[in-house]
Amino acid sequence: MHQTQSAIVQAATELVRARRTGRRLEALPCDEVLLGLEQGFEIQQQVGVLAGKTVGGWKCAMPKPGKWIVAPIYTDSIVRTPRYPLDFATSTVRIEPELACVLGADLPARSTPYTADDILRSISQVHLSLEVIDCRYADPHKVNFEQLLADGLFNHGLVLGPQAISLDARNLPLHLDVTLSYPGVEPVSICGAHPDHDPVSPIVWLANFLSARGIDLRTGQVVITGSYAGVLEVPIHQPLNIQFGEAGSLPVFFSTLEE
Repeated sequence: MHQTQSAIVQAATELVRARRTGRRLEALPCDEVLLGLEQGFEIQQQVGVLAGKTVGGWKCAMPKPGKWIVAPIYTDSIVRTPRYPLDFATSTVRIEPELACVLGADLPARSTPYTADDILRSISQVHLSLEVIDCRYADPHKVNFEQLLADGLFNHGLVLGPQAISLDARNLPLHLDVTLSYPGVEPVSICGAHPDHDPVSPIVWLANFLSARGIDLRTGQVVITGSYAGVLEVPIHQPLNIQFGEAGSLPVFFSTLEE
């Protein structure tokens, strides 16, 4: 047990160092045979502790065989302005257009499972958002899922846009058209659909998954549950606009920290 805990701390320390320095890892310094989903999640949680991060939200989706889709979004990586500074050199960035549910009430860890009605009552606002995608591995295709889970499942941060027009927790759409536009190119329109065909069930799963591990969901935290348009690769140094059907639009400008 001590060796396992030591390996978890060592792996988390490497991920924290990669986040701070920008140096990409080939893989975590641990035995993949011993790295299961539970250990991957423990490393993920230890990263936040060692880095001194507070959790401002979560990304989640319904679990798949051999996969838990769950990761924290740190408070200091949630951007509420149109300008998003990137801490790595690039000419493009990958984004996922999502709806973000803001919790208006705590969902503390408890023995009784949370229901969909509990979750619906807890959501106070729905916002347009963009998950910004990146990871701490040199080639994420060469590491297993548990290592991706340990690193937060490609989360770099979140652009939290305006409140969605005419949407609340009880009428979250299964389908939502997304249009990306920026100067000099034809707009790209996507007939979007929620990947789990239900935006609320992943939050029910998240609340019960975290509750079983003694982790609370807190008032003010935001939860995203999947992209309506998959992953979009967009340029930096361009004023971008993402239209979410009739729910509104989200402007964003990506740049690097040096600019």
